[in-house]
Amino acid sequence: MHAQHSSDVRGVPGSNLRLAPTIQLVDPAEQGVGAVARSAQRLFGIPSHHCIDVNTWRNLTAGELIARHLTARDVEEASQKYQCDRPLGLSI
Repeated sequence: MHAQHSSDVRGVPGSNLRLAPTIQLVDPAEQGVGAVARSAQRLFGIPSHHCIDVNTWRNLTAGELIARHLTARDVEEASQKYQCDRPLGLSI
């Protein structure tokens, strides 16, 4: 009986419904001491260890990616998440 009215439930975790659209949450990776350290690392030309993994994964065959439980989409999502295509050093 309750399953028929499951669409009536608001704010279910994992749903696309935003209860407070005016509140913009900030990614914790973009603030604090960690963000300063990551920016300094990029400024001095030191790649993130995540980007080293992404570059390695890009050179693997489809079978090797499957053996590591990865897809090409996973690799591109990691590249975007860690900004691996952004040049090292000072970029404006």
